Amino acid sequence: MPETRSPGPVGQAASLLRDGARAARRGPAALQRRLPRDPVRRRRLGVLAALLLLAVVVAVSLARGLPDGAPPDDSAGLAPADSLVYLHVSTDGDRGATERALEVARRFTAFDRVERLVLRRLSTRRQALDYGRDLDPWLGDEAAFVLVNTTGTVAGSLIVLDVTDEGEAKAFLRRTAGPAGRTTYRGVEILRYGAVSAAFVQGQMIIGQEAELRRSIETGEGDRPSLADSDAYRDAISGLPEDRVADAYASADGVRRLLEPQPGVLGAIGALVDRPGLRVAALGLSAQDEEARVTVRSLLRRPDRTRSFTPELAADVPEGAIAYLGATGIDRAAARLLGLAQAGGAATGGLDQLLRRAAADLGRRAGVDLQRDVLSLFRREVAVTVLPSLPAPLLAVIARTPDERRTARVLARLRGPLARLLTPAGGRPSVRERVLDGTKVSQILIGPGVELDYAVFDGKLVVATSIEAIRQIKAAPESIRDKPDFEQTLGSAPDEVTSLVFLDFRQLLTLGERTGLGDDRSYLAVREDLQRIRAVRAATSAEDDETTAEITLSIP
Repeated sequence: MPETRSPGPVGQAASLLRDGARAARRGPAALQRRLPRDPVRRRRLGVLAALLLLAVVVAVSLARGLPDGAPPDDSAGLAPADSLVYLHVSTDGDRGATERALEVARRFTAFDRVERLVLRRLSTRRQALDYGRDLDPWLGDEAAFVLVNTTGTVAGSLIVLDVTDEGEAKAFLRRTAGPAGRTTYRGVEILRYGAVSAAFVQGQMIIGQEAELRRSIETGEGDRPSLADSDAYRDAISGLPEDRVADAYASADGVRRLLEPQPGVLGAIGALVDRPGLRVAALGLSAQDEEARVTVRSLLRRPDRTRSFTPELAADVPEGAIAYLGATGIDRAAARLLGLAQAGGAATGGLDQLLRRAAADLGRRAGVDLQRDVLSLFRREVAVTVLPSLPAPLLAVIARTPDERRTARVLARLRGPLARLLTPAGGRPSVRERVLDGTKVSQILIGPGVELDYAVFDGKLVVATSIEAIRQIKAAPESIRDKPDFEQTLGSAPDEVTSLVFLDFRQLLTLGERTGLGDDRSYLAVREDLQRIRAVRAATSAEDDETTAEITLSIP
């Protein structure tokens, strides 16, 4: 009887590449169903599907040199110009940028776990993978993963690996994947491993479905436009930091079809870059000294109209704040809530009527035009901050007011009607006024432990969930700007931003553990690594038809 062989790594990779793209369209549950149930097969998802993940590890474990400069990107010449998503990793052992990324990555215990996991997944039953023996002899300076647009409902997939020795690379495939079928297309030999094939083109090994390999070969020969030929790709990537160790590119279709539906980090990135008129987006990852930085650029079809501002209200946020957000346009967001269209349907119809009645009631009873007399105060710069307190943190919003007396009179007229609006049905409105260091503070007691407080002083309106928050803001001897990490945020941000975010990450974790996070097993598994992050900073800016977000993790 002929010998029966179990599917090798390449066969498993074929299933993953073919079905993974289709499952991505249907969401994470569908993707999970495509994974093998057998634990051995799960550990052997395959050489080809895991190679890109290995490249990420190699990118920060090979480097020992000092020169910088943008990473090599020959892989883009083999990716079709209409590719949906393009992930690119530098595995150049002579780049100082990669060495610095290694120094940061090695501070996390998860790095070694990922490295071991990748090597186990690349191993076969016949042979455990050894990097020095199996990969180092042929792996070059870059690796890429491409989701290719197709005429069908399923995106095509390509893995592109830079190869320094084609003979060694082919020997690696023979050892790990077994014998291959062969065909030729335009003079290029294609090695067939079931539904997945491999070919060597212009010093690169390309892996994927044979139809996509043929398109890639045509692209490399110049018969099809490539990403490297695309003005949109070049414009998006050229604005990323040269010291990046990895970068990514996505078309608007790629963001909305393939990134946003995903859970976790991928979905968050999709939501971050998507906006009306999006043309393409690009992301760069770099690390040095005590920081890891993500830069995200969105190129738009029309100018971004988000208002820029100089973050001055940060000087009024106490130094001990857990979080700070500086932004503009909160008045527009509130106005949209108050003007919900009936097109919302039954799901929002009740809320629409409630908000309309609330606005009419406030206007009739208090003689106040909400848009003119209240929401206009939040049109320019606003600071939103979270302040430490037990058993729960405090929230406060700070806005400038050009006329303290007028603002105080308007809010005094609103106090009674607002209390009646906020008080639960059957309850009695409770309003009182207190004096805090010479400043009048209005308190609306909504329920047990729930209140809304506001005060006008020093040219500001402060609205908070407790008088204690107002006290902290009024009496703070130092501001959040005095924190070294925050000063670094301002130093790397442009003079005018569209938003500014700062998280005291260690204080946030401490608060979370006091409120039950410390009992969560998933958190405990990554607690040591999370505690290495001291602060998270983010700044966004807009210029003409592009926006840029720079997110920095402080990792001492």
